[in-house]
Amino acid sequence: MNLAGIGLDIGSRKIKIASVRKKRGSLEVINFGSRETPRGAVERGSIKDPDILGASIADLVTELGLRKKTVVTAVAGPQVYTRIISLPSLRLDELRKAVRYEATAFLPIPVEEAAMDIFPLREYQDHEGARVELFFVAVRQSQVEKIRTVCQLGKLKLQTIEIEPLALQRLLLDKKSPGAKAFLNMGATRWCFSVHQRGVPVFNRNFSFADSSYRPGAVLSFSENSPLMSLPRATDNVIKDLVNEVVRSSDHFRMQQQSEISKIFITGGGTRIIDLDKVIASATRCKVEVEDVLARVSLAEQLSSGELDELKHDFAVAVGLALRGGDAWWWIKK
Repeated sequence: MNLAGIGLDIGSRKIKIASVRKKRGSLEVINFGSRETPRGAVERGSIKDPDILGASIADLVTELGLRKKTVVTAVAGPQVYTRIISLPSLRLDELRKAVRYEATAFLPIPVEEAAMDIFPLREYQDHEGARVELFFVAVRQSQVEKIRTVCQLGKLKLQTIEIEPLALQRLLLDKKSPGAKAFLNMGATRWCFSVHQRGVPVFNRNFSFADSSYRPGAVLSFSENSPLMSLPRATDNVIKDLVNEVVRSSDHFRMQQQSEISKIFITGGGTRIIDLDKVIASATRCKVEVEDVLARVSLAEQLSSGELDELKHDFAVAVGLALRGGDAWWWIKK
């Protein structure tokens, strides 16, 4: 019998937990639930009050019958720093030491305050000899410690901390899928655009807006000439800013990697915005697909229409975290 994995997705507006197992070649959601994030406990992915957040998670964990279970969670938002770097070809342990010195040149926080790791992308030769291209990720160590505290107070055993793009990739992408694929994960106050090649996230950009008041049920009256004209002004401005950021991020990736994005997947609460995929496709000239978690999983029991809607739109990251298997590679394995 396959053991269930548990994923914890801590958002600025909502805490989500999903319990998932592999069954007969498919994925089955055994249990899931959510609770509103206490006001001020999380801001744009950064934990501000671990005590009140941990207490709220403990209530949800008790409700779901998951006390003392092992969990995978993620660190997210603008506090996550990513970069593609190149170093001489060395053993992995030597590369990890070398990258701490290299990071002093570009990391916007002191190296001694950062938790960081690398993932090798490819080896190549240049005029300096054998080299390796690496995907570099870092976050403030204080946030890692706050996540540890939150899980302890939440009556959970922390196994692994990773980044949200890995969770989405695990759920939605075949590692052997050719070409570059992108995720636009839309939360309540922060959105993440990540690009993946050969089973690895190679580009990651977070953005948030002072006014994140887009309506999750908004309808975009799409046309090639003026796709946003029917929106209320606040929603109009936010979506326009979002589309502009996606275009800039896509262009940046294209220039950086000399590669085209073959498809963009939209995940998160923003999937409720009707015709958003058409607006982004028109602006980027790229295929865009709205992801549906229900198309990827089976259910252990019948759910209400409200529960189905929540699972469909809000639980991609939590389910992806639960599917950690043996390939979660980032930061903490306790």
